Amino acid sequence: MSQLQAVKLIAFDLDGTLVDSAPDLALAINAMLLDLGREQFPEQTIRHWVGNGAEVLIKRALSGSSAISSDIEESLYLQAKDLFVQHYSEKLCVASKLYDGVAESLEQLSKLNVPMTIVTNKPGVFTQPLLEALNLAQYFDVVLSGDSLPRKKPDPLPLQHLVERCEVEMADLLMVGDSKNDIQAAKAAGCRSLGLTYGYNYGEDIALSGPDFVADSLVSLLELIKGSVTA
Repeated sequence: MSQLQAVKLIAFDLDGTLVDSAPDLALAINAMLLDLGREQFPEQTIRHWVGNGAEVLIKRALSGSSAISSDIEESLYLQAKDLFVQHYSEKLCVASKLYDGVAESLEQLSKLNVPMTIVTNKPGVFTQPLLEALNLAQYFDVVLSGDSLPRKKPDPLPLQHLVERCEVEMADLLMVGDSKNDIQAAKAAGCRSLGLTYGYNYGEDIALSGPDFVADSLVSLLELIKGSVTA
């Protein structure tokens, strides 16, 4: 892996990148479906539906497919959303856990004084509580959730907003994520990206999205940027 130059800011995705949250998301989705008297699904199936935010996840569950049905009534979706929020809020961090290497890597990056931020499609009502539950909140100067701005990844708006807020150039930002949404957002914004081979990418190889770097863990990210950080 070649060395990365001039990193002044790192944006991390959350679900599938730092945290394996699929077990709790699956529990909440299946509890929602049970309340609605609808078919439930294995966790492995629901994992392939994660990554585009809660609305898409709920609609995929109601459709029983990654392809969202066009005949989902708004009243059904709103009922399902209320149930999902209730169940997920009650059990946000029961089975969720950090991926291997995350805690150590964030601690080392912090010691290198690398400013770190979160850019996730997860709704804000869940983002901060999850970061706090897993003792991650301390590492991030800025947290942008899926509903923080009018548009979310793969739209470039969150990354554009981030560099303006943090007063850095787009070329100095590195987006780190597990999904094509992260890579597409980075390409559209004009910053570099690192794609992680684990996580939630709809069963696709992250390399197919064309990130600048590919890694199997955040430990590789740490090695990549050592000596490349600029003040």
